[in-house]
Amino acid sequence: MAAPSKDVSHPDDLDDAARARCLEVLAASIVHEINQPLSTVIANAEACVRMLGAQSLDLEGARDAAFRTVQEGKRAAAVLQRMWSLFAKTEARNEPVDLNETASAALLLSSQELQLRRVIVRRELEADLPRISGDASQLEQVILNLVTNAADAMNEIHDRPRELVVRTERGEGHVRLSVQDAGQGFEPRAADQLFVAFYTTKADGMGVGLFVSRWIIENHGGAIWAALNAGPGATFSFLIPCRALT
Repeated sequence: MAAPSKDVSHPDDLDDAARARCLEVLAASIVHEINQPLSTVIANAEACVRMLGAQSLDLEGARDAAFRTVQEGKRAAAVLQRMWSLFAKTEARNEPVDLNETASAALLLSSQELQLRRVIVRRELEADLPRISGDASQLEQVILNLVTNAADAMNEIHDRPRELVVRTERGEGHVRLSVQDAGQGFEPRAADQLFVAFYTTKADGMGVGLFVSRWIIENHGGAIWAALNAGPGATFSFLIPCRALT
């Protein structure tokens, strides 16, 4: 396992200029993440209004549209809450976390986008996984980042299935989660740079997702890293120690 380099910058170590840049990138990231659920909220609300105003009243369809509106509104609120908990100098929650449940919740949130991208999701979640102590909302954000990055890495893949594998397993004193893709991979020399603030391999990337993910995992006493697969693609993994639950 290739552990992340220790010389990667941490939010607490950023100077004023870098801190300002970080906030700028974070704001752009929030806009990007809530744009889709808000667009869906508008579309569903408009559909609901049309169904209620039609000559042939479609109460069932209107009810479904209203329900989807509520769900997407909650999704947008959850994004903002996660970002607030990370950067507002509030204490992270310390609660029992089932990593399998957290992974399933993250996949549910991203299911529509993954379907649109024709990504095949395979879950390999170890049964009876020990619970860890941490903040489920923050860990869900990490998994969402990894899943989104995996989908991005397969955008240009047309000669093989766009398969994404989410795997959990127990180790000696820790639990581990991995997200494996069948994408284009990355340059081996870039492995240690992937988690650095503002470093990105994407043409339209901002270089903040993996940086924030590393921050969250290290605040949980864990480690996060990336490795190339034996075949196509890459696998991003993190581990969290199993601590006594209080």
